[in-house]
Amino acid sequence: MIRINLLPKEEKPSKEVVTWNRIFIWSLIAAGLILVIGFGLFAFRTYEIRILKGDIAEQRAELAKYAGQAALVRDLMAKRQAIQQRIDVIENLDRDRFLRVYVLDELARSVPQYVWLESAEEKAGTITVKGDAFSNLAISQFMDDLSGKAHVDSVFLKVIKKEEIESQPVLNFELGYKIPVSPLSKPAPKSQASNSRESKSREGAKTS
Repeated sequence: MIRINLLPKEEKPSKEVVTWNRIFIWSLIAAGLILVIGFGLFAFRTYEIRILKGDIAEQRAELAKYAGQAALVRDLMAKRQAIQQRIDVIENLDRDRFLRVYVLDELARSVPQYVWLESAEEKAGTITVKGDAFSNLAISQFMDDLSGKAHVDSVFLKVIKKEEIESQPVLNFELGYKIPVSPLSKPAPKSQASNSRESKSREGAKTS
């Protein structure tokens, strides 16, 4: 079959024009696809955001519903803590009150003959006792009696010196011992060896 081109030579489209026309058409198609995909993604993200906003609104509504109960629980917890603090203060005062009763009773029961007490002072769990005695033996007996009490621990001699009371020579002494934190707690029994060492150290105390 023979084709005859009757168009003038100058009106025939060149290959370059045809190529650029195809490029333009495909560019339009690609741009259209990009727009469609972009619009689809935008619509999908918008839908997700709307769903999330709905969930957030539901969560806020539920939190608002339980906000009153949470405030009530916090208030009850604060009141409970305040009451517990008051109970602790009362228990500490009660414990210290009974402890001092026990300490004074044991101290009074431990004073032997020929020993007179001037004062007893408690500070930071340590009792300091000051008094007078006629001999080292009486002071040693006093310390031994104290060491055997349930609420007395670590009896130690601090000071001993000679004095005169109404022309009568006496020994002025100062000793200390520890007391437990709780009046119901009892120190562990001491071994005979430790008691023997303490007695020897007291008997060997030098007088000034």
